[in-house]
Amino acid sequence: MLAYLQAIGTPEDRDRFEALYLAYRGLMYHVAYQVLENRQDTEDAVHLAFISLAEHVEMVPTELGPRARVLAVTVAERKAIDLYRVRRRHQTVDIDEVPFLYREGPPEETGTLAAAMAALPPRYRQALLLRFYLGFSGGGDRGAAGHHAGEPAADRGPG
Repeated sequence: MLAYLQAIGTPEDRDRFEALYLAYRGLMYHVAYQVLENRQDTEDAVHLAFISLAEHVEMVPTELGPRARVLAVTVAERKAIDLYRVRRRHQTVDIDEVPFLYREGPPEETGTLAAAMAALPPRYRQALLLRFYLGFSGGGDRGAAGHHAGEPAADRGPG
């Protein structure tokens, strides 16, 4: 909570934000969890909601009540929906779930391609597997950076 309070200028605004935080953090978590159904994503959404409320602390009512509750719940719900859309659009896969060929080594019957793959250093073998087996496009390490195969570079924006 200290990080949020440091972003707020006046002591009155800090007190108002602190009261909102202490009163509605559990409710905001509950609302965000109903949307995301994931503890880590829910914590991220509530954190983003509090950052947004800290940036716009002038919108927080001076007295806690129905208006402050609706504001806190609405901001938490909207941030959870935004995070849900982002996570749905960019699916992530745990590294242990990615099937790699020759994880323990090449198979017993080695043909020319299997022997050539086995002779490669592990880093190059993984790059080839990502490119041809999993469908990542060749653009440096764009696949490792979380970009999807076939995604045009111009659509990603700056950076």
